[in-house]
Amino acid sequence: MKRRIVFFAALSLLLFPAVMQAAEVNNMHPTFQVLDEDGAPVINSGKATSSDRTCGACHDAEYIRRHNSHFNDRVRAGCIECHFEGSRIPTGERSIDENGLLRREAMKISSPKNENCAYCHGLIHSEAAPLSLPENYESEGGKYDLTRRTGVMISSQNVSDSLLNIKNKSTLNYPWDVHAARMVKCTACHFSHNNPARVGGRRGDMEFLQSDPRRISTAEYLKRPDHRLAAAVCTDCHDPLAVHNFLPYKKRHFEVLSCGACHISALKGPALKSVNAAVVTADGLPPTEYRGFDDRPEGTSLNTTFSSGYTPFLLDEPDNGKEPGRIAPYNLLTETFWIEGSNDARVPLETVRKACLDENGYREEIIRGFDADGNSRLDAAELSLDSAKKIDLIKSALEKLGVRNPRLRSEVTPLEIHHGVMPGQRARKDCSRCHAVESTLNRDIALASFVPAGDFSDIKTNGMPEGAGEIVREGNGALVFRKNNASSRYYVFGHTRAAWSDLIGLLALAGVAVGVAMHGGYRIYTRKRRSAAHGEVERVYMYSAYERIWHWVMAFSVLLLILTGLQIHFAGNGQSTTMRIAVSVHNFFAVVLTVNAFLSFFYHLASNAIRQFIPSPKTLKSEVTAQTLYYLKGIFAGHPHPVQESPERKLNVLQQITYLLLLNVLLPLQILTGVMIWGVSHWPELAGYSGGLFIIAPLHNLGSWLFLSFFVLHFYLTTTGRTPMSNIRSMIDGYKEIETPAASAAQTQGGRNG
Repeated sequence: MKRRIVFFAALSLLLFPAVMQAAEVNNMHPTFQVLDEDGAPVINSGKATSSDRTCGACHDAEYIRRHNSHFNDRVRAGCIECHFEGSRIPTGERSIDENGLLRREAMKISSPKNENCAYCHGLIHSEAAPLSLPENYESEGGKYDLTRRTGVMISSQNVSDSLLNIKNKSTLNYPWDVHAARMVKCTACHFSHNNPARVGGRRGDMEFLQSDPRRISTAEYLKRPDHRLAAAVCTDCHDPLAVHNFLPYKKRHFEVLSCGACHISALKGPALKSVNAAVVTADGLPPTEYRGFDDRPEGTSLNTTFSSGYTPFLLDEPDNGKEPGRIAPYNLLTETFWIEGSNDARVPLETVRKACLDENGYREEIIRGFDADGNSRLDAAELSLDSAKKIDLIKSALEKLGVRNPRLRSEVTPLEIHHGVMPGQRARKDCSRCHAVESTLNRDIALASFVPAGDFSDIKTNGMPEGAGEIVREGNGALVFRKNNASSRYYVFGHTRAAWSDLIGLLALAGVAVGVAMHGGYRIYTRKRRSAAHGEVERVYMYSAYERIWHWVMAFSVLLLILTGLQIHFAGNGQSTTMRIAVSVHNFFAVVLTVNAFLSFFYHLASNAIRQFIPSPKTLKSEVTAQTLYYLKGIFAGHPHPVQESPERKLNVLQQITYLLLLNVLLPLQILTGVMIWGVSHWPELAGYSGGLFIIAPLHNLGSWLFLSFFVLHFYLTTTGRTPMSNIRSMIDGYKEIETPAASAAQTQGGRNG
């Protein structure tokens, strides 16, 4: 008989879930007695229903309790709260017959619905009526914590259809939660691991297995369901790599960012900013602040208060022991309360109420100590514990109630946000939110407009990422979390800065710019002398077609790499498209430059033209001296170059040394560091061997500054030919006008005589 009961129950749970969810009465589940904790029918005893006794007749209640994430020291949710409509079993005569059996018409039992979860977890709205906050939203202890602590509302209704007074509400034509709009139930993500309908979860009694594909029998599952519910992971249903094609380095983004970092970009619900449980209002509630509800008149409803909502703050998730946590959206909640005794136990709010209030309202001594304007009423400003006198009044009242050594404490708790996911078109796509100097990653976070000035200085944090920043109490009593950008675990292009890299690069560029300006200015001043000194010239074919193509491809690639590199390094103009294009263009021309450099090396090696870049050791010292003196003195007097140009000798010794350093040191360094930056998304261990992006990226950045400095110097030196444009023209058509040896000798002699 018992096996038949289990079999039909299995059919009701597994074969007809849609019918069960839609039907008010479950016609498949066997009827049962509703028992109290003593095992007696509640119809006779009149006592409260016991889940263990009532459900334990068929289900292993002891096993379920031990394997239940909803049953612990803080939470005591039983079978009834999660599996019965309304989270309770009706116990009247109309619902229970004379034998103590639940009548069939009262058998409203099913797998958990969203409404069951809403009994404890916050505002989950599934009605046709416009969404609004219930009257007991602030007074119902704990019931609406999911919404109050994060601002998340689970509803398929559009934000624009709600009754809340939200800024620009008419434009917010998207649902409060996209999963609710798609009719995704809470249990779709938070399911029992050993449910036969879910394959792949690890069995609780097989700790040595990471995953167990075997299904247990339906009878075993109904007898002992594992209620350690699965945590929702977006990638269980979504493959982010299949989409997000607009993102450069997709894989890297998903390694360091949680999906919610972009898909939970704005919350319009009232999220707690601070709770001051060290005092109470006339209603017996602690004074509170809500994010986005900054100008709330005293005594008004949250439904009518003008709200701008808030953007969740981005913080690092805690390490899971295997890998560092990702960047995820958070709200930071600040709580101030009393603690007592040697174990720092928290003083219950009810005790604080008794210390502040009596049956007529505030106690007389509280009124005398707090009422600044003498109207016998205490407003929010007067309730601030902004003096030692006020603190001592509450402390003394608590001691009279038996509280041992009461002390004030403030705590800041980061609350990760998992719900309130927005549709894809509303997800954050502004790259500058992170990839800018002043980004969300280092933006200060207002914690509370006031915290009491007591005898405590150490403000506790619950799970705040280590080194993320510091909590500062400002002069007006406000509490602020100052982000510490330098301690970030991730190098974020456009945001992270290595001061030494930019400083050296800027100094190099500034030195070149100043030198070019001074040198060019003096050349302009002496231009008449030079033009009079020119001798006879001859037109020589100097550069082959390949050399010219190679040169302009290299020049154009370097120029675009510098421009796009600057765009990436100094991102923050708010144009996400601009940065995405900059990254794509940068990577494309990095490949072009690399291929072009390799082909050029092969060409110069095969044709023996590589000797053009190698100075002669025998004449190195004399040529360096002569060429240096020419640039420092001879060029201004119109003297010819120390080395006669020819197709066999196109570069002077200083150019040879410069190109040797450029092509053998700087260019390989840029290519290597660029490949490693690109490869972080594909081979993260590659960058790890050399110190990660915090070393690689600044080196690449420094190389870019040096290339820019070379580009400025190289462009200037092209103007030092017979005319300012002669060198550029020769690199276009291949022909160059050079002075004949006789003319050069006569010009040199004339310069000496002069």
